[in-house]
Amino acid sequence: MFKSRNKLLYKVMVLVLFIFLSGCTSSRKTTVKNSSTLVGNYTKKSCYLNKGTIFLISSSSQYDEKVIPEIETVFANQCYSVDKRYLDQKPTKLGYVNTDEKRASTLINALSDNNVKYLWFVRGGAGALNLYPALYKNKSRIVSSTPKILIGFSDVTALHGFVNHELNWPSVHGVLASYNKEIHAIDNNKQISMNNSINDIFKALSEGINYTGVEKMNAYAGKSVSGKLDGGNLTLVQSLFSTVYEGKYSDKIMLLEDTGVTARQLDRTLHQISYDSKFNPRAVIFGQFYSLNASEAEKQLYRYVVEQFANRVSYPVYYYPEFGHGKTNQPFILDHQASIACNSNSLFCSLNQSALNERVYHNDRIVKD
Repeated sequence: MFKSRNKLLYKVMVLVLFIFLSGCTSSRKTTVKNSSTLVGNYTKKSCYLNKGTIFLISSSSQYDEKVIPEIETVFANQCYSVDKRYLDQKPTKLGYVNTDEKRASTLINALSDNNVKYLWFVRGGAGALNLYPALYKNKSRIVSSTPKILIGFSDVTALHGFVNHELNWPSVHGVLASYNKEIHAIDNNKQISMNNSINDIFKALSEGINYTGVEKMNAYAGKSVSGKLDGGNLTLVQSLFSTVYEGKYSDKIMLLEDTGVTARQLDRTLHQISYDSKFNPRAVIFGQFYSLNASEAEKQLYRYVVEQFANRVSYPVYYYPEFGHGKTNQPFILDHQASIACNSNSLFCSLNQSALNERVYHNDRIVKD
């Protein structure tokens, strides 16, 4: 009888142990599904669905190779895969990622690749303007492919200009792949665009944008205005003036921002623009020109330069230092209709753009507004 009791007790203990271990295993599986790991100050989540592929490219200044794994981590966290086939860096004496010929060839191949939807630039810098002759020479090859959405700012302005003006492809003036909120969480030394997530780009594309706090800078800015957005970095826009590649801006709302430009240099450039009879846009919106950690006095000095320009021209001028080379870099959809609505009782206006996916697509090609 004693042995029977022992056998019974043994079976009960085994059963309890089995149930306990089964419960632990089940609990562990649940934890994995909702788990997150920390990379620096950055939380990496689990993904169950691949949202698509981000193709990385860099057509201007050389970049730090160490940032590429960080970029891959950022996009993987948002359930995007990353394709690096168009990253080909062999820095030149001028600090470009490669020679003009090689950078042009790489970019043309990327723009002609029907598998590419999002072409996200790793960084800006300088050198993109040098690629114009090759881009124009290969325009027919590029335009025969499916439209791509280029994403970036700074020196990428030159490439936005090409796809916007020559291909009628919309693009996004927004954070670079190596400078954004997610990258800042991994490396807090990278403060440019630290307040804007890569998800702000996707949200702008899918939901549109609505920015308030757009300041009126002259009497012409009191009325509502609409037009397609254009521009970006002022140095790149200005570099095309009086060239065969200069765009037409009469029906555009121009975005202008820059970095490393003193207030007096900006004043000189804006005088040049005000003297240019061919530059007569529907409106101009100025972004950030002051330095990353500018004092209030410095900020007001740049605002004063913009205000002086606004008083010299006969089209609406606005001030919205929430885009550019600062800690905040709000996205805008270029070559896409925008409207600025103002209230006579307020100093500020709002800027709106509809979602890009509200446009009509036929056979993966964009039918223009």
